[in-house]
Amino acid sequence: MLTFFYAIMAINIVLVNVLKDYDMLDIFRYVQLEMLYGIGPALYFYTRSVTNPNFTFSKKHLLHFLPLVLEFIFYRTSIYRIGADGLYVNPLPSLSYVYLVQQWIGILSIITYSIISLSLLYKHQSLLKQYYASLDKRSNNWLKLPILIYGSFFILWSVLTEIDRFFFDRSLREYYFLPTFIGLSILTTWISFQGYLRKNNYSTPSDIPKKSNVTSNVFLEKDQHFIDKLQQLMQDKKPYLNPEINLAKLSDLLNMKPKQVSLKINQNCSQNFYDLINDYRITEFKQRLKDPESHKLSLLAIAFECGFNSKSTFNHIFKKKMQVTPSEYFKVLKNKSE
Repeated sequence: MLTFFYAIMAINIVLVNVLKDYDMLDIFRYVQLEMLYGIGPALYFYTRSVTNPNFTFSKKHLLHFLPLVLEFIFYRTSIYRIGADGLYVNPLPSLSYVYLVQQWIGILSIITYSIISLSLLYKHQSLLKQYYASLDKRSNNWLKLPILIYGSFFILWSVLTEIDRFFFDRSLREYYFLPTFIGLSILTTWISFQGYLRKNNYSTPSDIPKKSNVTSNVFLEKDQHFIDKLQQLMQDKKPYLNPEINLAKLSDLLNMKPKQVSLKINQNCSQNFYDLINDYRITEFKQRLKDPESHKLSLLAIAFECGFNSKSTFNHIFKKKMQVTPSEYFKVLKNKSE
């Protein structure tokens, strides 16, 4: 859907340039295909689909595209044609202000949907951390940058075109117009392809809580029995050494239901499953570094033995917890032992 709206935009650009070359630009006002009000909803539903493979588009969701229908009708009226043409004269006619308001409302729509889409991504990421100890193949962080680009693009585009209009008399347009939209088209194609490749990695198990409401009540008593049971398991069986450990597997070892374990971890450990497991992995890594035999291995090899399966994830988590990189930590440890 997102690709469709940017394909329409590309066709729109082609029409503008072809008609301009034949001095028939006035005809373009009757066939305007810009679908500004469809981009935001399309981005939102795209985000929902890649974060939830079970999502299905229903009739009620069509309400999000009602402004798009009104926009299409607006482009067929004389208000649009007079208002758009009036941008090239001075002073601006009153209908040009109507057209500009319509454009900026469309931009505001894209920004709003972009913010909502980012919120969806952060919530989904939080849910994944309740279940998985490794997010490398499941993370949707790659989608944040495209959303930010879409959300800010039309503001930057409007500012750029106004600067060109007032200070350069539109002489720079040919240098940034086509390259900008070609880049945007490439980006749109890329995220569509990425969404297709990664779709099966975004499922969120149904047996974990969808809201972290357990952490909001700071007066909940600690379940010492669960804490002791969890710590004993971590000490005896060290399940965190398994790179594929997840909430379901840990729950089986504890003879508890995944939802219950997730709630207990949040309540009693003040962290989610992801942080709990990786904290144990970092502690194990630090312990192994104290063994002279481990110095025969690289730091990354030791990290992999401790359950990590990604260099970038290991470095990020270690730096976040210890405030230094693994190599810096190792140098300090080595200097102390000499």
